[in-house]
This record gives sequence, C-alpha cells and structure tokens, in this order.
Amino acid sequence: MTPLRVVGVVLAGLGVVMAAFPDWFGALTGGSIPAADAFEAVERRIRGGMLLGLGLLLVAHTELRPWSSTIAASAFYIVFGALLARVFGIMVDGSDSRQWMWVAGESLVIGLAAAWLRRAGSAG
Repeated sequence: MTPLRVVGVVLAGLGVVMAAFPDWFGALTGGSIPAADAFEAVERRIRGGMLLGLGLLLVAHTELRPWSSTIAASAFYIVFGALLARVFGIMVDGSDSRQWMWVAGESLVIGLAAAWLRRAGSAG
C-alpha cells in the first residue's frame, strides 16, 4: 500500500468519526454550541463527510494526470462523502425539507461527475 493510500485511509477514518460524533470536534464543526434545529445538527456532520470523501479520493485516485479525471474524481468523492454524512445526519438528527434539497443537488453533482469519469475512462 502506498503512503498516499495510507494517508487516505487515515483521513477517511477520521472523517467517519467526525461525521458520527461532531461534538468531539467542536472547534471544527461548531458542535460545542447546541444545535438550534435539525438542519444545523445535520450540517455539523458535513465537514466530517467531506474529509471522508477526501480520504476515499486518495485511496481510489492516485495519479494527477489527466487533470479532467482528477477534477471529476475530486468532485465525485468529496460530494459523495458529504452526501453520506448528510443522509446519516438525517437518519440520526431528523429530517428537514432543506436537507432533502441538498441531497438532490449532491446526487446530481455525483451523477454528473460519474458520467464525466465514465466518458473519460472510455476515451482513454
């Protein structure tokens, strides 16, 4: 396993912990102050999810070139991590209509990035 993948695994693990327990990382997530509503409670988990996505990116995508694939993979994995954290937060903290709007938007971004990656993979 390359050092970059080891860093990716560590970041992904830290992201999972941050998404699951945002109160432990109050300075980074704003978790030290009680959340006013379910929307804020779910939003505190998103930073951990983005860190999870960055870790997944480092594990899965190890080369920078071609740049178009790197950009698409970055968008895919980071937004995928945020989406995982958001859905987990909705299950734990409660549902809010604004959160479902974000789920739809993030799903669209993931779909576009996946199509971009598929097209770039078939062209090469």
